[in-house]
Amino acid sequence: WKYWQSCVTARIKPEKSHNNTAFERFWWSGPMGVLPLPDNLCQVVWTAPHAEAKALKELDEKEFLKLLEVRTGGLLGRLELDSDRLLFPVQLMQSDRYTKSRLALIGDAAHCCHPVGGQGLNMGIRDAAALAQVLQEAQQRGKDIGDIKVLQRYERWRKRENLAILGFTDFLDRMFSNSWLPLVVIRRLGLWMLQRIPPFKVYALKLMTGLKGRPPQLAQR
Repeated sequence: WKYWQSCVTARIKPEKSHNNTAFERFWWSGPMGVLPLPDNLCQVVWTAPHAEAKALKELDEKEFLKLLEVRTGGLLGRLELDSDRLLFPVQLMQSDRYTKSRLALIGDAAHCCHPVGGQGLNMGIRDAAALAQVLQEAQQRGKDIGDIKVLQRYERWRKRENLAILGFTDFLDRMFSNSWLPLVVIRRLGLWMLQRIPPFKVYALKLMTGLKGRPPQLAQR
């Protein structure tokens, strides 16, 4: 389904080093993620309601950067744009089927999720690693790697785990974009638990990095 939000994406050049560290900030209108790239560049993924996102894309460059510097809390210093700003609708989707005979869907061809938590790329990488592992094991056993029964092993493996991540990102968006007082209290309690209770933090990190369940061998390297 389609969300009430769109994403504005852009590549920026910060004054300060990003130290190969990604971070994400949350507002009721949606999250904003900053991902490190080579040559001290960063990719910004700014989620906002449709009208606000459209306005951000069309905003004067100086005004956009000024607002972005405020939203990043000055962590990266002064910012420069290194690309055009692009606008994308936010939606959640999972294909009913990942496979047919001699065909397998991976990554965005099989599913798409809310950008909160930056899980889209991670899911795609794990899909590719799982498919490669299934095909390699089938080939070693002398099986036809395009056979539907072989490919369905990949589908059963990844579809269930992807569904969990899709649900988790949808839950995060609903939790952080709602100002209803009981949810605000639950949200703050959850963040406190992440900071103070190591097992809870480890569980969340394993879920978001794909180390829960059955991670593909290639994805663990």
